[in-house]
Formats: sequence, structure tokens, C-alpha cells
Amino acid sequence: MANVIANVLIGVATLGIRQPNDAIAEWSTDPVQAGTYSVKLYKGGTGNAGSTHLEIIPPAGILGNSFTAAIAAGHYEYYHYCSAVVGNFGQFELKFEDPDSPGWVEITGVPLQGHLGGAAWVQQTAAAVDKVGFGGWDETGIAGSFFDWDLGNDWSDVYGAINGHLVDTMANWVLKRVRIELWEASPLRTMYVDTVKINNVDYTVEPGSGTAPGMSLGSPYRDVGYTEDGVTFEYTADTVDMEVEEETFAINRVIAKETLAITCNMAEISVDNLNDAMPGAVRIGNVITLDAGVNKTMNLKIQGTNLAGFHREILIPNATTTAMVGMSYRKGEKTIIPITIQALKGISDTCTIVDNIA
Repeated sequence: MANVIANVLIGVATLGIRQPNDAIAEWSTDPVQAGTYSVKLYKGGTGNAGSTHLEIIPPAGILGNSFTAAIAAGHYEYYHYCSAVVGNFGQFELKFEDPDSPGWVEITGVPLQGHLGGAAWVQQTAAAVDKVGFGGWDETGIAGSFFDWDLGNDWSDVYGAINGHLVDTMANWVLKRVRIELWEASPLRTMYVDTVKINNVDYTVEPGSGTAPGMSLGSPYRDVGYTEDGVTFEYTADTVDMEVEEETFAINRVIAKETLAITCNMAEISVDNLNDAMPGAVRIGNVITLDAGVNKTMNLKIQGTNLAGFHREILIPNATTTAMVGMSYRKGEKTIIPITIQALKGISDTCTIVDNIA
């Protein structure tokens, strides 16, 4: 059998940590609207706001001068299944970038503000009358950033409102990203997302299947930054042999215990990294105290590049830090913060490893 050099993977990955564990994006097999999986977006009701989302990189060629007509024609939609509380669910965010400058704009429709969820799948079509906010950076850099979130615009007139902040227009700006997201921290709520329509094309939401191109999940993770020697993924399964007197070989072998640990030597000695690394640390502002014995839960995302050059994501929705944290302070040497994080049983899956093929 011939060896294939292309199957040898070299590369680094980034480690993102969400702590407190109040914003989770993960794959779920229940409920689903189509296929095997949906995306579960969860906000725990506390902490800061931020985007917890399903992200799709759309096909090339969708331009800024055409999206309002496409929305008016019902060509952007998704399925959602929301928990039975009143809250802000399911924002629909489109990000356009100028191919000729650093200019960009994020446009966010908010059709489910103050929505009462229910136990059923609902097809949510972006409508011309949905309220919209936006923010971005102009193409010249002279005016710099612009922002309009007073919800005085809707999809039908947002194109003109954005152009009012530009020297030219966003006519040839290209759609680079689509997100279905939860934003506000409260109330505690869950939204499942399935089949997404972009520019009148339906994409089944399945991990790594390629039915939705450039697909990834995200929360307001904090990137740990530079590391001394990358990120290490360690999985261990303790097995027990089933033996009987009449046979010399074990007749079966079962897994008695599984452990999954992520280790990393963090080269950026920030207060955030210090707090995350030490299980018993309590942080208030820029002060960390040790003696309260608080074992903090967090969720993790490790992202790298697979053999095909696309995203490989490792998602761990429930974990705590363990092990000793030793730091040396010496002249002429970097101070390193070691961190060991062990997975706990998740509500859906304890760990999901996804290779995107597009």
C-alpha cells in the first residue's frame, strides 16, 4: 500500500475558552428539522452579551446591490425551535466586504425580538419589514466606523441608509458571512437552528457534510493567544477485559472510563489566562484571590486546518481546569502559564470533532 504524503498534517491550532459557561454553540441530534443534526445555541441568562452562532461562508458572487431584492422575494430564511420563554431570539446577520478597500458592514435583522418560543419547528423568512441595525467601516477610512442601531431601518431601506455613510456605494461589496445568532445574555434560553436558505439556496445543517459551505459554530470565546508549544489533545480510554476459564483470549473488552484533557502552555500571562488556569481562582476586576475553592466550568473550541485546507473544529461544551499551575519568574525567560482542562459529560455530546469539506 502506497504512502500518501498529502495525508501528513502539520499545523497549529487556536484555543478559545468561554468562562463563565453561559454561552454554548454545539451540535445536537434532538430535535432536528431535517437530516441528523441541528445546531443548539444556548444562553445561560447571566454574563455579557455576545454572538453565539452558526456561521456559513456563502458562495461567491452575492453582491450588495442585490440582497434587498432577494430578501423581499423570500430568499433568506432558516428553521428555528425556541425554548418556551419570552426573549430575543434568532438574529440574521449578513457581513459584506468591499473587494477594493478595507470597507465592510455587518447588517443584522431582528425579527424575533421579544419572541415567545414554543415546542415546534418554525420556518423564519427574512421579510422586507423586519427591523435592521448595522455597523461597519467606510471604504476610504476618512469617516472611519459608522453605526446605526436605533432600529429605524428595515431590510427594504437599509441599502440606502448604509450608502449614506459611504463615498461610493456598497453595490459591488461581496457577502462574506452569514450568521444565525443569539446575542443578549438574558434570559436563559435555547434555540435550535436547522435548514438555512441563502440567496434562494437551501443548505442542510450537518457537521462537516458540505451541505452548508464554510460552516462553523462560535460563542464569545476568549482566545488564549500565543502559546509555548501549541495545544495538546489527549484522550484516554480505560478498558476491562472480559475473561472466562475456558478461553485463553479475552472474549470481550469494554470501556470502563474515558478521560479527555486539553493541555496548553500559555505564553501570554494575562489576568484572564491566570484566572482560567487556576481551578480555585476567583476574579473580581483585576484582583484574583485563591482560597474560595470554586471549580469553574467552561466550554472550549480548538480550531485548526484540516488536510483539505478547511476548518477542523473540536468543541467541548463542558469542562473544568485541573492539575498544578507552576509559573517561574526569571530574568531573561518567558513566564509561562500551564493549563490542563478536562472534559465533563455534556448535555448533548461531550466532544465533537468536525472536519469541514468546503
